[in-house]
Amino acid sequence: MGWRGRLKLPKEHGAWAMLYVPLLIGTLAAHGGRRPVLWLSAAVTFLFIARESLLAWWRARRRRQEAMRARTVMLIYFALALLFGAPLILEHQRWGMIPLALGAFGLLLVNAEQAARLEDRTVRGEILAILGLTMTAPAAHYVIRGRWEAEAFVLWGVSALYFASSVFYVKLRMTAAHGRSPELRARARRQCALYHSFLIAALVGLALTHRMGVFLTLAFAPALGRALWHVVRPAEQVNLRRVGIAEIINAVVFLIFAALAFRHT
Repeated sequence: MGWRGRLKLPKEHGAWAMLYVPLLIGTLAAHGGRRPVLWLSAAVTFLFIARESLLAWWRARRRRQEAMRARTVMLIYFALALLFGAPLILEHQRWGMIPLALGAFGLLLVNAEQAARLEDRTVRGEILAILGLTMTAPAAHYVIRGRWEAEAFVLWGVSALYFASSVFYVKLRMTAAHGRSPELRARARRQCALYHSFLIAALVGLALTHRMGVFLTLAFAPALGRALWHVVRPAEQVNLRRVGIAEIINAVVFLIFAALAFRHT
């Protein structure tokens, strides 16, 4: 077993982007002292890393098996998350983080149960995971501002909508490339087309009514383009490494223009 396996580090590279890109957007969008974000970044990192050992322990528990190592690693990561999160409450008086942390922990448990039932790769399962990961956007905004503001939840919604796009896009690519039935291919195409059509309509409406809409349209443009291209011309081959690299590049574009959208409003 390699060091990644021993430390139970998450294997999904895209999930790291879903965690840190919203965190950076929330940090850049908010005005104020950013020192609390350092504590937040460490806390959410260890909470996220704890997910892998939690899943291993949860699966073993459901099968009535022992998983002492997974449980020990999980408890260590949870303890580190609490240790680094404590200054947000004790030093910076960010009491509003408590309900958000409880909500994130609840979604983590739901995700663990879905994984045990092999339901975590469904559209619903992945979107629930995205809602949990993108909580870092409102969390960063809150710890900087020191109070909850509507903008924090708008940041959360925008981040979740962006990363949900990748769920429909990747499922479209996988069903088109792996010889699934025509019905499954048609369903994946339809779902991807409907979701991205909704995004386009929302962005056009926002661009016509608010200056923020122009920047957000640019933020979403690469993701919209790649999804609609493959809706029209589904590829029968998929290079997962290339798709992953492209998704990271698109996420960086989203980060830049989404941050500009909220900084210039």
